[in-house]
Amino acid sequence: MHALTLGSPCYSAAAGTKIYEQQDGRISSALLSVPMRFVACGNVVPGRLLGVFMTNKEAAGAAQLNLGLRPKHADFSFCDSASPTSAKSLLAIGGKTIPILNLEWVRTFRPLGALIGRLSLRSPRRSDLVLATLARPIDALLSRLRGDEDIVGAADLKVLEMSVPDFLAHAPRLIAHHAVRPLWSEDELGWLVGLAAQNTKLGAFTIRAIADPSGAIIGCFVYYAAPGRTVHVLNVLSLPGQEAGVRAAMFRHLESTGHVEARGRAQPALMAG
Repeated sequence: MHALTLGSPCYSAAAGTKIYEQQDGRISSALLSVPMRFVACGNVVPGRLLGVFMTNKEAAGAAQLNLGLRPKHADFSFCDSASPTSAKSLLAIGGKTIPILNLEWVRTFRPLGALIGRLSLRSPRRSDLVLATLARPIDALLSRLRGDEDIVGAADLKVLEMSVPDFLAHAPRLIAHHAVRPLWSEDELGWLVGLAAQNTKLGAFTIRAIADPSGAIIGCFVYYAAPGRTVHVLNVLSLPGQEAGVRAAMFRHLESTGHVEARGRAQPALMAG
C-alpha cells in the first residue's frame, strides 16, 4: 500500500490519498488514490486513479472525501471499477460513466479447456488435470474447423519480444494520437511497469511488440503469460489504423503459445474485432 499510494514519481500531497482524521486522532474514512498526469487536448492535467474508498461503521468524513472529488476541486479523477455504493456517490457529484470502458472482452481459443479452467476455479479437483488433457485433441479439432480468418490475416505481422526499456520508449508514441491520454514519462511509466511485474499470481509479466513486414513497430501488448490457462491482457497499444492487424496478431500469438482464452479491458478502437 505504501509503494502504490506514496511511491509514484509524480506524487504530491494535493493529488495523493486522502484520509479523514477525527479530533481524537482516529482515522474514520480514507480514499486511496494514485496520482497520474494526463494530456487532454494538448494541456497537461493532473489526475488521480481512485482506489479503495473505505470507512468505519460511523462513516464519519466519507461525504467530505467524496465532495473533494467535485470538478471545481479536482482536475481529473477516475476509476476502472467501483462498488455500487461508491459509483452512486461519484455520480451524485457529477461523475460520468463510460459504458464501453466498463466492459471486459473475452476471446476463447480452446473452448473445452477454457470451460474446465473456469470450473476448476470454483471447486478444484484432481480430475481437472485429466479432463484438461482429454480436452486438448478435441479443442485442436475445433480450432481447425473454426477457420479463423482474422488470425490468419495477420500472418505477415511479426510478434517479437520487447524489453521494458523498449516499451518505455515506444509506448508514448503508440498512444500519441489520442486526444486524452496518460502523460507517460519514462520514470512514471517505468514505476507502473515495475509494480505490475511484481504481480505473478496471474502469470509471468510479458511485453510483446508487433512489427510490420518492414520491421517497423506498429503496436504492442502487455499481459500475464499463463500457457494452458487464461491469459490476462493489461493493455493493447497500436498506431492509428493498425488496430485490426495488431489485435489479430496478438490473438494468433496467444493461441500459438498454448493459452486457452484471453481476457482484457475493452477499448473503443478494438471493439470492432
